[in-house]
Amino acid sequence: MDDAIGGIIAIVLVIAAVVFVVYVIAIIASVLAAVAGAGGVLWGGGTAISNYIKSFKENMIDSNRAVA
Repeated sequence: MDDAIGGIIAIVLVIAAVVFVVYVIAIIASVLAAVAGAGGVLWGGGTAISNYIKSFKENMIDSNRAVA
């Protein structure tokens, strides 16, 4: 009887350890995804602002120079 209880406890501890490891991996993946998302927003936003400034210069400033 004692061996059966010890075996059940061992199985429960192994399952708990596996669940904990999977949980930690999921948390780390969530943090990495959030960091990657923020980096993508900053990169894409910077590119969009840069393109907007270039287009504004070409459309408004270069196109409206005084005719000689």
